[in-house]
Formats: sequence, C-alpha cells, structure tokens
Amino acid sequence: MPANPTDTPPAPPGHPAGQAMTGQAGYSWAELIANLVEAHGTLAAVAAHLAESRAFAEDVESAERGLRRLRSRSGDGGVWGARVLRCFGLPSAVTDRLRWMGQYHRRFTDLPASLCIELLRPWDRPPINQSNARIWLVLAHLNLVLRRRDDPTALLVVARQLARQASPVAQAEWGLLQAFVDSRYDRHAADALLKTTEHVISQVTGPHDRACLFSRWIDQVAYPLNRQTDRPPDHKAALALYSRIPEDGPPFARCRRENGLGWTTLKLGDRIAARHHAQASVEAAGDAGSLRMRAMALNLLAKTSDGPAAQNARSRAAQIAAHLEDEALASRIRPRQARPLPR
Repeated sequence: MPANPTDTPPAPPGHPAGQAMTGQAGYSWAELIANLVEAHGTLAAVAAHLAESRAFAEDVESAERGLRRLRSRSGDGGVWGARVLRCFGLPSAVTDRLRWMGQYHRRFTDLPASLCIELLRPWDRPPINQSNARIWLVLAHLNLVLRRRDDPTALLVVARQLARQASPVAQAEWGLLQAFVDSRYDRHAADALLKTTEHVISQVTGPHDRACLFSRWIDQVAYPLNRQTDRPPDHKAALALYSRIPEDGPPFARCRRENGLGWTTLKLGDRIAARHHAQASVEAAGDAGSLRMRAMALNLLAKTSDGPAAQNARSRAAQIAAHLEDEALASRIRPRQARPLPR
C-alpha cells in the first residue's frame, strides 16, 4: 500500500533558538520581545513596525519606550502588551506548543492528569492568556475536567466566547467538546452542533488534524446510534459511518475506525469480526503511541474474548486508566452502574 502523508503526524512542537520554552518556564513578555527582535533585527525595527501598524498614532521613539517597559513586566501587559499582540501575535512555535496541549488527539492527553495540570500552570499567564492562543489553554483545561468527570460549565462558557474568533481547528475542537457535553443532556442540541462542526472540520487545512477531527466527529455521531434508548438502535447506520473513516489515515483515526467497527459488529452479533477489529485497534493505538486509545482497544478486546484472555485485557486497560489518573476512561472499563462518558 502506498504511503499516505497523513500517516506521519507533525513534528513535536519546538521552540525558537535560544529560548527555553519548556512547560516549566512558560512564556514571558521578555521572551516575546526577544523573539520579535530576533525576527526584525533590532528593537528599533520592531518599534517602527508597531508604530506603522497604528498609522503612527505614537511616534517610533514612544513605541520603543513602550516595548522596553513591556519587556520588564511579569503580569498584565497593559496597553502596550495589547498593541504588541494585536500587531505581531505569538511566535508559531509557542502557538504550536499550546495547540499540542489543547487538542484531544495529541499525546498530551496521554500524560497523567496531575502532570498535565503542572505543565499547563506556568503557561496560564500573560502574554499567553491575553492572546488569541488562550483558546488552547481553555480547551486543555476542559479535556482535564472531562477526564476527572468534573463540572465543565464555566470553562465551556469561556471556550464558546473564545471560539468565535478562533481558527477552524480550534472551533472544531470546541464544537466536539461542547457537543460531547450536550449529548448527556440535550441530544438535539448536540446533533445540531455536530452538523455545524462537520462543516468547520472541512475547513481545517492540516491533513493530520483534519483526519483526526473527522474520526472523532464520526465517533460522536455514530456512538448514539448503537446505544439510543428512545428508539431502536441502528447498528447498520453506525457501521456505515465508522466505515467512512479512511483505512490509511493517521494511527489515531485508524484506531477510532477499528474501535467503532468492533463495538458495532459486536452488537450485530459477529464476535469474530469484532475481535479482528479489536486487535487492529490495539495495533493502531500502538502505532499512535497513545495509551488512552490502547486502553479503549483493550477494553473492546476484553469484550470479544473469554476467560483469562478477557481478564488480562481488561486488567491492562484498567492499569492504563489508573496510570493516566483518568476517571472517565476508568468508568468505561469497570462494571457500569451509570451511563458512562463516551470518550
């Protein structure tokens, strides 16, 4: 089979030369100014560009003084901070790091929840939380709240506001999260939002992100068809939806495909086919390096197996969920006493 360019995920987010942009350090106004000086040559050149962008409402000398003061700030950037962010934004390396933390299908979500919180904390400050990239911080916190099965209401309000001005990829992330929460209380609202999100996903330019978002969208549309209680389940419709996820997409998407097909064929009574899909899902999760997806695949494998094999697969899945400190994932694996979160 010819190689598919979407099989290789983007390189992990890096950082500009000379800048220690680790999770422990976060990002500061001083680093932002340093990056701008590196890009434009001198602080005077940065000031000239900033003044020009404002039609010289302030002269270049005033802009340069403002930049010097901003460089020493550790909190709110004030007027000059807002002007700099409006004119230049954040370096792409910073935005890429934040997006990596805020997207559900990235490996950041395969870290233990407590570590995720620790890594997010130093980034949740100016200039990051005063920029358009704040949406990724909020989405990262939302994913953590859902993993802990806490109340996401307050964060969803903020995310909804930020998503209005966000890129299609961020809008799609918000739409999938909001629809997931809505599905527990208002199926019609969830369906309407998923319909809108389908169009947003089609506008995402990156093939890897688009493929992964599409597989997640398919899962959220197809999942209720296998479990609906107000009408007979429609397993054949769910099977058709999961089959729309390309077989040669990124490992995350392939795992979603095989896991969905496995659960659906199991409900249709074809246990042998379901086990085949479960094994393929375990393999795809390994290719993706995703512990979360591997736990989901092992849980399916347990359902299609008997005796010690089933017990072993379920035990491995439970150990992964415990390692990730993921209550939502653990609730899918242990005996169910209440409606689980379909993540």
